[in-house]
Amino acid sequence: MRTIFTAILKGFLDQSDNQGLNIFAEPIIKASVDIYLKTINDFLPTPTKCHYTFNLRDLSKVVQGMLMIDLENLTNKEYLVYLWLHETFRVFRDRLIDEKDRSKFMTLTHELMESYLDMDWD
Repeated sequence: MRTIFTAILKGFLDQSDNQGLNIFAEPIIKASVDIYLKTINDFLPTPTKCHYTFNLRDLSKVVQGMLMIDLENLTNKEYLVYLWLHETFRVFRDRLIDEKDRSKFMTLTHELMESYLDMDWD
């Protein structure tokens, strides 16, 4: 699963005029898989949160969303990471209904971004 998503994203980024972005395909996919695994373990469905059901389709939606960008607008690593964050938040975080869960998800995403992508956000 991880290698397929990595190959898809890497192949897409290889088409970019801005060479060198393809090296971030693997860390982005690893971070995405970790977010997915931690999300399904940490955000379990309850009677009030019955829509907290996540599956592999959600992970593929993150990658599909990234593939929709016009490559000429993808100029550097920061923009690529912001795109990934946007898609991750769109697919996972937007389904969380209370501030406690959203904050926990943001902390998780922040930790993985620092770990896999050597980036911090303000």
